[in-house]
Amino acid sequence: MIKPTLCLGVAMCAVLSATPAFSQNADSQNESTDNSNVYANEIVVTAQRREERIQDIPVAISAFGGDEIERTGIISLENIAPRVPSFYFGSFGASRPQLYIRGIGTRSFDPGSESSVGVFVDDVYLGRSSGSFGSLRDIERIEVLRGPQGTLYGRNTIGGAINVISKAPSDNFEANIEAGISNYDGYEISGGVGGPITTDGSLKFRAAGWRTYRDGYMTNLATGKKFQGQDNYGGRLRLAFEPGDGRLRIGLTAEYIKDGDEAAFGGFNRGSGPTATAPANPNSVFLAAPGSVPIAYTGGNSAFLSFDPTLDRETQTYIGRIEYDTDFATLISISAYRKLNTSEARDLEGSSLSVIDQTSRERSKQFTQEFRITSDPSGPASFDGALDWIIGGFYYRDRSSRSDQFDLGSDSVIFFLTGATPTDVSFSDYEIDSYAVFGQATIHITDQFDVTLGGRYSRDEKRAIQTGTSTFPGVPLVVTPFTTDNSAVYTSFDPRIVATYKFSPDVSIYGSFSTGFKSGGFQYVPFAASQANVLFAPEDIKTYEIGLKSEWLDRRLLFNLAAFHYDYSNLQVSRIVDLGGGAAASLISNAATSSVDGVDVEIKVRPSDNFDVSIAYGFLDAKYDNYIFNATTDFSGTALVRSPKHSINVGTEWRRPFGDDNLFTLGADYALLADFFHEPGEANPVFGGATSLSGEDGYGLLNLRASVDVGNFRVTGYVNNATKTNYRRTVLALGSTLSDFPGTPRVYGLKIGYRY
Repeated sequence: MIKPTLCLGVAMCAVLSATPAFSQNADSQNESTDNSNVYANEIVVTAQRREERIQDIPVAISAFGGDEIERTGIISLENIAPRVPSFYFGSFGASRPQLYIRGIGTRSFDPGSESSVGVFVDDVYLGRSSGSFGSLRDIERIEVLRGPQGTLYGRNTIGGAINVISKAPSDNFEANIEAGISNYDGYEISGGVGGPITTDGSLKFRAAGWRTYRDGYMTNLATGKKFQGQDNYGGRLRLAFEPGDGRLRIGLTAEYIKDGDEAAFGGFNRGSGPTATAPANPNSVFLAAPGSVPIAYTGGNSAFLSFDPTLDRETQTYIGRIEYDTDFATLISISAYRKLNTSEARDLEGSSLSVIDQTSRERSKQFTQEFRITSDPSGPASFDGALDWIIGGFYYRDRSSRSDQFDLGSDSVIFFLTGATPTDVSFSDYEIDSYAVFGQATIHITDQFDVTLGGRYSRDEKRAIQTGTSTFPGVPLVVTPFTTDNSAVYTSFDPRIVATYKFSPDVSIYGSFSTGFKSGGFQYVPFAASQANVLFAPEDIKTYEIGLKSEWLDRRLLFNLAAFHYDYSNLQVSRIVDLGGGAAASLISNAATSSVDGVDVEIKVRPSDNFDVSIAYGFLDAKYDNYIFNATTDFSGTALVRSPKHSINVGTEWRRPFGDDNLFTLGADYALLADFFHEPGEANPVFGGATSLSGEDGYGLLNLRASVDVGNFRVTGYVNNATKTNYRRTVLALGSTLSDFPGTPRVYGLKIGYRY
């Protein structure tokens, strides 16, 4: 276990020798050297649907500007998480992200459930989590808000929100291109170009494209196939039209993203863990025939599989945005259509035996419509600046289908008992219609004291038709073919209140209370009607937070602190359960009550104009207060999954100008996580199955980079996971056995870019 003193000790060591600290729009070499204006280039965020300095927002928020994103090689949410307090990222591959903020998250990725952490791209909610973990290219900034969000957002999110804002068309012509190579035979190329189309500048464009490839770092020794790499390409086109006096602004966006086989995922079977009555059995394989002995997995990134994983994912997004400025407010309409098609397959039990393979296909068509009216601070509806307000309405429609086909092989217990190799299919059709109205108003009682009141009403209407078929009924998985038709309506009203006091323009404190809601839903991959008919209830959360936002020493020192308490009820927890006869199934159930206490700390220091230090620290005490899973299993008092008690990121960046317009930069960041658990039960063998193997020892990841800017050229070298740390990005528990999904090993490369 990693102790707090060790965390702080490592932090101080890293401060002396080693990411990137300040989110800025301008290049570092163009920063002001005026001590009184050190943060003049700090990015402006729109997390509260207005342009504001991040320090002026009474919310726990982290932000990353476009230049920082490019300099540090951020191309996915996986790169963002370590830099944000109490943000954990894991995944089963490109289509199955696991996002947890302050212990609140989910590993469910099917259309029957919701994500606890909402991902928004250009103000559009990405409803399917299987399409939210994509490439971040040509990005203006990224904002991460911690805690429930709803009074300002189209879709309610209970754990937090991630806002990704792509680069908009510019007033002047500009272009950039970057290409690079890396180990694992990796290569990448990306670029963007934009500017005015018409001579008066009323019509502008921005076009971007990218291709990223890297061989997988995991290898199937039976075939030599590599997987768990990168295989992505895509493009985005944005148009902006501002006719006449500029009151009317029209924006159109089209984006296409494709992921291929090299990004497929798979795990390696570790066998079963020790129980109260039996020692560990490293040869145990889920659903295998008696006496079947696989080629043992000895750890690392290679093993024998009977089936190679595959992936084919395609997303298309189309956005229309209209803004109109009146004398009292700005009217905004955002319409979006998003289409997602995913097909993937894997060796489910992760062994050399031919036991069970899974092929999944998901199709989704999503439409969202959001209307907002935002007050003009200088307009009559703001009463001479005494009131800022926003009201909005939101409609979300999703039509999705998912099929999961399970092919049982010649080493399965089913073949052993019957001589058959059946194919079982679980298929689901989903319909979701969601309606919401929301609003928020900030009353400036004095020049120093503000009170913010907000609220949101949500109504979700859901339906699922789920079927199960088998070519050989009578044995697991689908013992009896079935069809179910379930529907539900979930509603919630969630208020928010914040009080803010500014001691000075650079120091403020706030206290807030808010509630959050995550809709209920349907089971993932049911194998029986009784399982499909178990609907899980919505989650509810009450949050209390106090915070300090401050800048000192002529803004050379930034210190932000947030302390919070969550009362969390009906927590939706996904767990693999034993169906008997050697079979298992995923079941989402509600933990009765949970509580989370924690502290977030962000420190940024600029000892000199060319040297930055940043520290992001999160402390979490997250427990299941009352979680009785069934008559024999009680997880009450144990830690929430994927909630390390301590997480810290320490980074530095040192810049050395030379010549007339040149810059040499060295940077490093070290992200450290304390031990945590992938499954409920704190790895205690008393809970049986593979629970005892689900604990993750604390680990640290060190990233290094160096770059040289010469005029408009930039050359960058980098090493990620420089110490070759072994860790697991997630695990898959199947009955009594467990599969490991190793994290990314050391990756190093070189990039060269040009900006015009």
